[in-house]
Amino acid sequence: MQRTARLLHLLGIVPIVMLAWPQLAAAQRLKPIPHPIGVLQNAHAHAEAAAQAQPEALAQAKAASSEIPRSPWTPLTNQPSFLVDGASVPMLLTDGTVLMQDTGFPDWWKLTPDKFGSYVNGTWTQVASLPATYSPLYHSSAVLPDGRLIIEGGEYLLNADQTNFIPTWTPQGAVYDPAANAWTPVEPPKFFGGFPPFDQTIGDAQSVILADGTYMQADCCTLDEALLDAKSLNWRPTGRKKFDVNDEEGWTLLPNGKVLTVDAYVPVNIPYEPTGTNSEIYDPKTGSWSSAGSTIVQLWDSAAACGGEANATFEVGPAVLRPDGTVFYTGADTCPGAAGNTAIYNSSTGKWTAGPQFPAPNNIADAGTQWQGPHVCEFRFWKSSGHLL
Repeated sequence: MQRTARLLHLLGIVPIVMLAWPQLAAAQRLKPIPHPIGVLQNAHAHAEAAAQAQPEALAQAKAASSEIPRSPWTPLTNQPSFLVDGASVPMLLTDGTVLMQDTGFPDWWKLTPDKFGSYVNGTWTQVASLPATYSPLYHSSAVLPDGRLIIEGGEYLLNADQTNFIPTWTPQGAVYDPAANAWTPVEPPKFFGGFPPFDQTIGDAQSVILADGTYMQADCCTLDEALLDAKSLNWRPTGRKKFDVNDEEGWTLLPNGKVLTVDAYVPVNIPYEPTGTNSEIYDPKTGSWSSAGSTIVQLWDSAAACGGEANATFEVGPAVLRPDGTVFYTGADTCPGAAGNTAIYNSSTGKWTAGPQFPAPNNIADAGTQWQGPHVCEFRFWKSSGHLL
């Protein structure tokens, strides 16, 4: 079946959500609309494609590239050119192989390093595809201690003829067993709520593997959270006393076994608070949240200086746990000319300090992070796969 590049217009669904739950809809409608299916997502690939059609542009691109510092990324010998929509969700399994999703599509692929352990010279093989009704875009994912991969939710689902991504905030999930090369559907937590017209949601919510190996899952759009029994695939509730809904937030596991989050202040059952700086700590022993204090500087995008709630995205940047036990948290500010803030949480003292600002007009939201040393943090949008750092 030909997969064509057509993007679903949200005119039918979004107004329903806005009427049913105006505050949450205000936040969700500002989320990035999925890219057209099959369109190149890598900026370098776009430039190369354009340059090939224009010899003069190619010469200019070569001249410009000579001034660019050498990239720390090494191209894979065997590129995943078979991916229709680009690579996403790279997951390192316990056997050393890497699983990769064809972005938003049901097919998954495995990169196996060569006999010398080189991923650069590794080979690709296709593994089992997802269940027929579940092909999510923007979802939770984690490798369980027993080696299985779990994915939960999805802000969008691919439609049956694989031409459109449909906003669904689905509560579906599935577990992949590499030994059996098979996916098993996971029923959503029965106690998870949703927002009209969706009775239950998980959507693009966050998740974390706790220190004892338990998988913890949020519901994107409510206060609901759950712990998974990996053997029975049953859920039990957790996460009492959360200040605000889970929407747009992330979770970072701390060395003491607790979980850190920065509140995004999505105004559901709370008023719009343009200068909020609260953070929270989840304690697995009590199953509840408590304040972790002010982040000193604001890390979520409130658009306070450029229109307020009507323009706010409520996005929070990613966070990374550093070897010294501190968490480097990044922030978003989409106002014209503004710079995103950063803050550092010391898990030993429980104190926040302000970090350096990004050079204006830069800010960070919906990106991946990894720590490369005492002074370097790398930010990547993982859809531009095919290279190894």
